[in-house]
Amino acid sequence: VPEGLALDLRPYQVEGFHFLVYLSRNRFGGILADDMGLGKTIQSITWILWLREEKRRQLGPGKPIRPALVVCPKSVLDVWEAEFRKAAPALKVQVLREKEAFDAATLENHLDVLVINYAQLRGLHEELKPARLLCAILDEGQQIKNPDSLSARAARDLKADNRLVLTGTPLENRLLDLWSLMTFATPGSLGDRKYF
Repeated sequence: VPEGLALDLRPYQVEGFHFLVYLSRNRFGGILADDMGLGKTIQSITWILWLREEKRRQLGPGKPIRPALVVCPKSVLDVWEAEFRKAAPALKVQVLREKEAFDAATLENHLDVLVINYAQLRGLHEELKPARLLCAILDEGQQIKNPDSLSARAARDLKADNRLVLTGTPLENRLLDLWSLMTFATPGSLGDRKYF
């Protein structure tokens, strides 16, 4: 568990975090699917801290580390803000309240984490496209279950070294839901849509 984490994880949360590390070390994206209230947010924040520590070891001191992006429903923006404050107070986190407050230069040069909602992901699609991200996390990832939706297309266009979907319901209506989530998390792993 990274040193920068300001709270203790429960044993099953440590196990979930180790799963995320395993995925990253093997260059996979993934889906962390678990019941509500069991700590997917905390496990994700721990993973972001670990990714930053790993990148710091690779780059050496003083080199900039790319920011992380968290996309979540508008109703949980405050939850993410509070959890970052508790678990990783040293990180510079911006929770975007209005689309107009987005600034690409600030994201690139002054933030460790940007938290946005799905409407902002769609609205900022073109502005986010060129951004290079340490990781992209989709909370309540079933929001991209329809692969033809604007949210799913905008998510797939993100340029992130690591990708993660958080959800309690990876399959809601049809098997194509899972294909859409995995096509974001690990592009190409399940083949194209027709093949799948």
